[in-house]
Amino acid sequence: MRLGNVGVVIGKFNPPHLGHLYLIEKGAAQVGTLFVLLCDRDGQSIGVDQRRSWLEDAVPENVTVVVTPDDLPAANEPWARRTLEVLPASPDVAFTSEEWGPGWAELMGARHVMIDSGRLSFPISGTDLRADLRRHFEWLVPAARAELARRVVLVGAESTGKSTLSRALAGALGTVWVPEHGRSYWEGRRFLADQSWTTGEFHRIAAAQRRLEDDLARSACRGVVIADTDALVTAVWHERYLGVADRELDRLVANGSRDLYLVCSPDFDWVQDGTRESKAHRQAMHESILRRVRTSGAGVAVLSGPHDARVVEALSLIDTLTNYPVLI
Repeated sequence: MRLGNVGVVIGKFNPPHLGHLYLIEKGAAQVGTLFVLLCDRDGQSIGVDQRRSWLEDAVPENVTVVVTPDDLPAANEPWARRTLEVLPASPDVAFTSEEWGPGWAELMGARHVMIDSGRLSFPISGTDLRADLRRHFEWLVPAARAELARRVVLVGAESTGKSTLSRALAGALGTVWVPEHGRSYWEGRRFLADQSWTTGEFHRIAAAQRRLEDDLARSACRGVVIADTDALVTAVWHERYLGVADRELDRLVANGSRDLYLVCSPDFDWVQDGTRESKAHRQAMHESILRRVRTSGAGVAVLSGPHDARVVEALSLIDTLTNYPVLI
């Protein structure tokens, strides 16, 4: 049911969370155009451009985000005046979850609609998120999760337990893990008579791996994404099969924004699972990967020993990594 042509929502959205999105979606469904007035104050941990981008990624098509300085007293009259000044059209309806909402709407000549004032649908606040981001991480809007999540990548030669460990870590943390795209790609081409590879194939594998990681990161919890391999390992395989490094793969590695590489040592017995083919090259591949991660600029830890010990060590490292500072 449409209540008016123009609606408005106001807030700092610091950071934008699912409760904010619920308010915006409910408002947008009841007007032709909804303006979100995003208030920006100096000194906030998360910049206004970032918050705006995250909101715009999440909101319906009939929503427009408008930024204004957060430089007025916390009172209805100045903010009603500011709202009318900065919006391209006067609102018919104002949507809030706050007790001050009706007074703000009245001063603008707008109807007020209260949305979930008791925070029953989404029991979260920006204050809670800023105080303990890791604990409340799943309440962030998807684009914020993807950008703020720490990226932990497991790398290693074949038969070093990285896929098993990736799943175990994600399960222990209750977050997403990113399967190895290159393995699925190889499975799809394994029966070709010509088993030669091209540089273009490695480019596509690396790009698809990153797209999958970024997509899954939108659902991350506990502040972390666990990835089974990335472009760095794809670059090592390119050298292995084609005998040379590749600038495009090197560029993808350099632009990867990794937080931690966990390197799985080849101290497990070799296990042939029907797809592996480089037992003789396992140690050389391990050394090539080590050289690359140590110059990547990311944190690096080498995991050795039995699986359970690796899980414990990795979880300890991730716990430190996801200890976010209190935001303002």
